[in-house]
Amino acid sequence: MSKGVRYMLFSILSFSLMHLCVKAIPEIPVVQTIFLRSIFSIVFCWIAIKQAKVNLWGNNKPILILRGIVGMLSLICFFYSIQLLPLATAVTIGNLIPFFTLVLAFLFLQEKVPLLKWVYFGISFCGVLVIKGLDVEVNTLGILLGLGAAFFTATAHFVVRKLRDTDHTAVIMFYFPLITIPFMLPLSILQWKTPDAREWMYLLLIGISTHIGQLFLTKAYKYEEVKNVSFVYYLGIVLSFFYTIFFFDEYISWESSIGIGLVVLGMLLNMLFKNKQ
Repeated sequence: MSKGVRYMLFSILSFSLMHLCVKAIPEIPVVQTIFLRSIFSIVFCWIAIKQAKVNLWGNNKPILILRGIVGMLSLICFFYSIQLLPLATAVTIGNLIPFFTLVLAFLFLQEKVPLLKWVYFGISFCGVLVIKGLDVEVNTLGILLGLGAAFFTATAHFVVRKLRDTDHTAVIMFYFPLITIPFMLPLSILQWKTPDAREWMYLLLIGISTHIGQLFLTKAYKYEEVKNVSFVYYLGIVLSFFYTIFFFDEYISWESSIGIGLVVLGMLLNMLFKNKQ
């Protein structure tokens, strides 16, 4: 397993924990959650940049700003979709990210995507759909926001890929909260709800897990081509599924078991295909 794939696995593990924490505090406004998460992140990024002794503002400023904007839009859409949809449904829709990533890589990075990779994508995608299924009665706005989150996240991955040779990982991550905080601060003030001890714990976990997830995600795209790690993102729904069972003692249906098997099969076939190249 390559270094890029390992970094992506660590990223998915962190993001899955974040998903559950966001779902656990529906009383806290989404904009407030994003604002506090960004405060944690900008502190961590500033420390990392100082330790690395690199230029705080980076080298490719227009692309760095774009990375911050699409990252913010992705987080807004996804956090709202988690609140409007069942967690399994929100994460399932969120796992359309690899599809958008493959298309963007094919169109703009001129990365060749072999036919077999599209086939393996189809296998994993079928598994995503099988896991708990897509509820036909879910909130329409939630579905649209989930699709928006998938698109903007894929765009962020694409932009990070473009920045890997020009800017330090910490600088790339720094622009995410740098752009987000000014937008979320006034909205947070208008909707502010003072968290209790339990909610502060979840908010802290959201800040830490999201930052770690972004760190490893950025590293993954620095070491590996988009098409070779994007499929690993499907592991997110598997991890979220098992996290839910562990914390909430939910029953694993046979449909979900089949879906998990298909997701893992698609990822394994993709990695085996890559190793043969």
